[in-house]
Amino acid sequence: MRSVAIARGLLLGLALLMITLSACLGIQDPQAALTAAITSGSAPLESGFNLSCAVVPAGEPFEAVLGFGDGSEPVSAASLFTIVRHTYRIGGVYEAVLIVTDERGRQDQASLMITVSEEGPPVGVMPGMTAPDFTAHTTDGDLVTLSDLRGSVVVLDFWGAWCTPCKKSLPHLQNLLDAYGDEGLLCVLVSTDEIEQDSIEYLADEGFEEFISVWEPGGKRASPITILYEMDDQPIPRSFILDRRGVIRYVGHPTDIGATEIEPLL
Repeated sequence: MRSVAIARGLLLGLALLMITLSACLGIQDPQAALTAAITSGSAPLESGFNLSCAVVPAGEPFEAVLGFGDGSEPVSAASLFTIVRHTYRIGGVYEAVLIVTDERGRQDQASLMITVSEEGPPVGVMPGMTAPDFTAHTTDGDLVTLSDLRGSVVVLDFWGAWCTPCKKSLPHLQNLLDAYGDEGLLCVLVSTDEIEQDSIEYLADEGFEEFISVWEPGGKRASPITILYEMDDQPIPRSFILDRRGVIRYVGHPTDIGATEIEPLL
């Protein structure tokens, strides 16, 4: 009995020693984490999986494998500071699983449920809903239909040359276009000015030439687009971010839009 107790004591001591050594050497188990900006929608549904919250010991080799749960081949990620894109083409509920393995064979995994419907979300002005479609006159004499812009990520911004906060937010939107325009970002400005020329002159004077600028008569409370987007009792500036399928993913002030809101959608 004494020999058994001694053996157990030795094993316990060895285990404590290994824990102490691991702590001193900075060794830690890998920790998997998986997030995505889009976890539900209609097929085909493109989602960008963010691996950057996973943790592995700094500088040590690891393997990260992401399976999508739809029968497609898993992919390996060479870096955790990345977004892995995948398109779900058939309706269903899928479990995406990230498995992180370090060089000692220790593993951790995280999962995320993805819900794909055969039909698109209902039309509305809240995040997760399909943006109401419209055709409007551009201030350069053309016409634009919002649904024709699908395939791009669209910032739809309600503004006015009469509105000082609106004018202050336009340079921020221009910076977003400069950063992400080549990756598929568009910015549509919906003017709430009573007189079309006011918006035309302001954009021209400030050198804003890359926006798609639209104007319809009626001002903030009575133009067809502001009524469609229920803007009559909302403060401006107010922006909507539409993903590549025309689904609203953000509603709020334009200066609050940054990489976190844009990059997962591109």
